[in-house]
Amino acid sequence: MTITVRDLVDSPDLAVRVLAGAAGLDRQVTWAHVCELPDPTEWLSESELLMTVGYTVPESAPAQGAYIERLAEAGLSGLLIAERLYAPDLSPELVSAADRCSFPVLLNAYEVPFTAIARTVADANRSAEHARLMKVLRVYETVRLTVGSESGSELSRQLGDMVGCELFVLDPENGRSMLPNVPQASEELVSALQAELEARSKPMPAIMRLDTATRSAAAVSVPASRPAALVAVAKTKDMPDLSILRHVAAVAALEVEKMIAEYERKRQLGSELLAGLIDGRLAPDLASHLLLERKLADKPSVLASCPGDVGRNEHSDLHLRLEERGVPHLLLRRTPILTALLPDTSEAINVFREEIGSLFPVGLSDPVGDLSRVPDAYREARWALQSAIATENPLVKYGDESALSPFLPRNLSDAHRIVDRVLGPLLEYDAANDSELIASLKIFLSQQRSWQRAAASLHIHRQTLVYRMRRVEELTGRRLDETNDVAELWFALQAAEFSGYMEQTS
Repeated sequence: MTITVRDLVDSPDLAVRVLAGAAGLDRQVTWAHVCELPDPTEWLSESELLMTVGYTVPESAPAQGAYIERLAEAGLSGLLIAERLYAPDLSPELVSAADRCSFPVLLNAYEVPFTAIARTVADANRSAEHARLMKVLRVYETVRLTVGSESGSELSRQLGDMVGCELFVLDPENGRSMLPNVPQASEELVSALQAELEARSKPMPAIMRLDTATRSAAAVSVPASRPAALVAVAKTKDMPDLSILRHVAAVAALEVEKMIAEYERKRQLGSELLAGLIDGRLAPDLASHLLLERKLADKPSVLASCPGDVGRNEHSDLHLRLEERGVPHLLLRRTPILTALLPDTSEAINVFREEIGSLFPVGLSDPVGDLSRVPDAYREARWALQSAIATENPLVKYGDESALSPFLPRNLSDAHRIVDRVLGPLLEYDAANDSELIASLKIFLSQQRSWQRAAASLHIHRQTLVYRMRRVEELTGRRLDETNDVAELWFALQAAEFSGYMEQTS
C-alpha cells in the first residue's frame, strides 16, 4: 500500500502538523521531493509531496491562493513547509484555497530534516517502486521486441497501451509527427502544445501539462538532436508517472535519431544522384532505376533552385521536413545555390516553397521528361532563379516573360547567342592562355571602373589590370570608356552568369 499524507502526520518522529486542507489527508504520496522553483508543477508528478524551505511560496496573499490552486490542479499530494525558515507569512487566502481544494498544507519542525520524510516515503513505497521499476523494464523490453520494425507506429502503439496513453512525438514548431506511419495529433492538441511553448521564454520543463477540453495531456521534452516533444494523452483520468514518461521519451529519442540517420543517408545518396544527372555522368537508364526507388520516376519532374549557402547553415534540415511531409525529392547544394528535383505537381512545389521560407525566391525549370534533359533543366532553374531575384518575385517559372527583366535575354538560347557574340573572343583567349580576362572584366565593372578598387579586389598591380582591360578592348572591339559598349559587356556578363554558360563551357 502506498503511504498517505495522514500516515506522515501520524508519525510522531516526523513532527508534521496540518495547517490546512485536512480533508485531503488520505491522498497517496508516491514520492517526496524538494523544489524551490516558482512553478514546481513543471518538475513534479501527480501524487508527489512538495517540500520547501519557503522560497517557492509567493509573497502576496492572492498569489498564495493561486499557488495552492495550481498545485492541487496538477495532482500533487500536498505541500510541506519547513517552519521558521524562509517562507513568508502564510495568508488566510492560502488556508482558504487549501481547504477549498482539499489540498493538505503541512508544517514540519525545524529540527526534522527533509531527508527523514523522504526516507519514510521511500521505505513505505518499496513495493510501488518495484512496480515502477518493472514498468521501466517493460518499456525497454518492448523496444527490444520491435527492433527492426519498418516504422515507429507499432512501437508507439505498444508503449501507449503499456502506460495507458496515446503517444505522439511532435515537432514543437509545426506540430507534425516525427515518426513514420504514426497518426497526426489533433489540432486541439497541437494548439495546446504550441500555446504553452509560446507563453514561456525558457526551454521545456520536466513536464508541461496541456490545456485540453477533453482528456488529460502532458508534454515531455525528447532528448534528440532535433527539437521534439513527447505528448501523452491519458486514456483514463490519471496520467502515468513522470519517471515512466521520461523513459518513454528516451525511447522516442532513439526512434527520432534513427529516422534522422536514415533521412541523412537518403539525402547524401540523392545529392550524388542529382549531381550525376546534372553533370551528365550518370546514364539515364541507371538513373531511372534509382529514381524509381525514390518515387520520382513514374511522373514528370521539375528542378527548383533557391539561394542556399552552407556556410550560413541555410535549409540544413530541409530534407527532414520534406520527408516528414511525404514529398519525394533529391537535393543538391552547390553554394550559393540549392537545387531540388521534385514531382511536377502544385502540391510538391507548394510544400517546397513553404519549407524554404518566404525570404528565399525560387526558380523552376520546364518539366523534365527525358532524364537526358536534366542538365538543360538545371540551367533553366538557375535562369528562372536569377529572374526571380532581379524582379523580387517569390516564384518564377522558366519562360515566364512577365517575370523577366526587360534588359535580359528571354531564354537560354538567346543568352548563349549574346554571350558568344560579345564575350566569345574573351572566352576563347582565356581557354587558350589560362588567363583571367573575363573575371577581371567582371570585377572592374562591378567596382564602377575604379582601377584602384578593382586591382585591390583582384590582388594584382594596377598596371596589370590596365593591360588586361586593353586586351579586353582589343579582343571584343568595344571600349570601356563608351557607355554603349560598357552596357553590352555588362549585360553579356549577366546573361552568362544567369544561364550558367561559363559553367557549361569550362
